[in-house]
Amino acid sequence: MYADDIKAILVSALLPNLVLDEILGSEVRFGDGKFRADLVISSPLRLSAIEIKGPRDNLDKLVDQASGYLSFFLDFSVASDDLWLPAIRDRMPRSAGLMMLRGSELLTVRAPRVRRRLKSEEALKWLHTDDLRKLLREQGISPNGHYEALCLMAKANFSELALSKYAIRAVYERLLPRFEIFRNELGRTVTLDDIRMLTLSDQISGRF
Repeated sequence: MYADDIKAILVSALLPNLVLDEILGSEVRFGDGKFRADLVISSPLRLSAIEIKGPRDNLDKLVDQASGYLSFFLDFSVASDDLWLPAIRDRMPRSAGLMMLRGSELLTVRAPRVRRRLKSEEALKWLHTDDLRKLLREQGISPNGHYEALCLMAKANFSELALSKYAIRAVYERLLPRFEIFRNELGRTVTLDDIRMLTLSDQISGRF
């Protein structure tokens, strides 16, 4: 089973279990464009990532990918079919969740460890220049300067928890319009065309 097929099954399994305000994003770029999350579960309070591995994927990249996910998300999991699971388990930290597809059934083998917040540096890397200016203006701070200067001002004036909450909501607001289009166009089953509709073409983190 290839990664795209796994993703379609995974989205089909996740959709009925999304709670209020939770949405999905596909192929979400983060970390200054270095990484790309196969699937993201997002809400104003949640930021979870799922990495999907199929038989054509290079498992040697997993360690580096895991480092990126652990830095920029509150939690992350790896999903694969049962044949690949032992090799994936050997490469993953225990904080990573493991999900297994057996036919069309999605099984949680190990739940991920969920962090309470992003670190300040991680949260800031999700934010665009306009986000930072808006955040500073809301506190009566004049948002003058370039991206790096705005980051320093935000870090100096807001707690880690406040920056984390703001960044998580910013990600949600960027993913929401695409998810609403996906949901409105969705038929009885999730197809690869539906997955492409869910996919963002723009990077949603970094200095824009």
